[in-house]
Amino acid sequence: MTVENAAQRTSGYAIASLILGIAGFVVFPIVPSILAVVFGQKAREELRREPTLGGEGLATAGIVLGWVGIALVGIGLLFLLLLFALA
Repeated sequence: MTVENAAQRTSGYAIASLILGIAGFVVFPIVPSILAVVFGQKAREELRREPTLGGEGLATAGIVLGWVGIALVGIGLLFLLLLFALA
């Protein structure tokens, strides 16, 4: 009996990206969101260099959550500027 599905290592950058992407919605939004995008990109580079690693989905989710968090902060700031301009 052979083990075909050996335990695959997951990129630490990919895990960090996902955690920071989620934290961008729960904690102070801008810093974790930016870090989620940065770590997600680093994870993708790492995954290209080392194909035995897993975590492509985690990296992608972290990048998407990071960009959504950044966009929400931008929309919020634009709304505040508009609110102050009309006041």
